[in-house]
Amino acid sequence: MIIEPKTRGFICTTAHPAGCKEAVRRQVAYVKAQPGFNGPKKVLVIGASTGYGLASRITAAFGCGAATIGIIFDKPASGSRTASAGWYNTAAFEQFAQADGLYAKTINGDAFSKAVKDETIALIQRDLGQVDAVVYSLAAPRRTMADGTTVSSVLKTVGEPYTNKSIDLKTNTISEVTVPPATEQEVKDTITVMGGGDWFDWITALRGAGVLAENALTVAYSYIGPEVTHPMYLNGSIGMAKQD
Repeated sequence: MIIEPKTRGFICTTAHPAGCKEAVRRQVAYVKAQPGFNGPKKVLVIGASTGYGLASRITAAFGCGAATIGIIFDKPASGSRTASAGWYNTAAFEQFAQADGLYAKTINGDAFSKAVKDETIALIQRDLGQVDAVVYSLAAPRRTMADGTTVSSVLKTVGEPYTNKSIDLKTNTISEVTVPPATEQEVKDTITVMGGGDWFDWITALRGAGVLAENALTVAYSYIGPEVTHPMYLNGSIGMAKQD
């Protein structure tokens, strides 16, 4: 099968398993090349398939020798459609971890749901007993609430519109785009999806089940980035959610 890149605006919508594996291999190699350091030994990473979540899982496993459980929400390949990059990244991570004799298991499902929280707790109880670190690195476009309603997040400014350049990868053209300010409701919804509410729910569930070790550490990532992106991230709707 030949995988051709398909793009939408500045986003590539296809992923290549070999390319994803090589990207993960390079991260693993980088971590292994660093001086050894002490760190957590049983780590839960919520949002573990790409970006900082994946990097955290790699660092914990190959830098600290930690057993890791990752929560992802990724799609396998189907017909002519490739799997998501996160799916390939996770498969590669598990392969490298197992080759080094490291425990690595992954739950693929909606991290916002009670079902995935319960499944995760059961896995920790069965295999690890407790975890001593929880990394929350979830990025999601929407969240289904307990009552079945769905809330969507937006990547917009707050207060004033923002204009800057963007690239269309399909046509290789650069143009100016304007991002409109979010409404009050959109900011509120983005906080519901990307704020601290679900992180709080995770820690509450884990602690209630007795699977958090004494003095366990938890960390969540924010969005700062370069100054050019501050109107949309640090000071935008996502930034409001991270302040939560």
